[in-house]
Amino acid sequence: MFLAFALLTIGSALAMAFQKNVIVAGLFLVATFIGVAGLFILLSNPVSAALQIIVYAGAILVLLLFVIMMLNAHEEEPAQDDLYFQRYIALGLGIVLIGGSIILIRQSQLLQSLSEQQVHHIAPVSLNQMGAEMMTNHVISFEIIGLLLLVSMIGAISLVKKRL
Repeated sequence: MFLAFALLTIGSALAMAFQKNVIVAGLFLVATFIGVAGLFILLSNPVSAALQIIVYAGAILVLLLFVIMMLNAHEEEPAQDDLYFQRYIALGLGIVLIGGSIILIRQSQLLQSLSEQQVHHIAPVSLNQMGAEMMTNHVISFEIIGLLLLVSMIGAISLVKKRL
């Protein structure tokens, strides 16, 4: 199951990144969120999986598509000349970076120490635990995020409306 959710997440994220149509990229973003929610379920955290689907796939994506359609940003851009030289340099650089990352990860002392340790099962997080943690230890962050969302909503409305 892990492999299926990981492939869904990575594949849909790559498809979203290389998609030229913004609306179709948004649909690939939904598939990415569903894959991440599946990974949360495999981590015995159904609360985070449900929040991933409700908040990100539901609210954020609908807001994103609404703003795209309001601003008419989904129109196709005119075709430009391909820069084949840059494409091959980027491909070569990407292969070098991925290869170097794999070599560094395999030589990591942290990875070697994790392979020697016993795996402990973690109890699932309940909604009560998450709410208590959010409203006690992270209440300032919670309020700042609320204010940031309010300011961004006011900014989006002022950009779209000519006369307030």
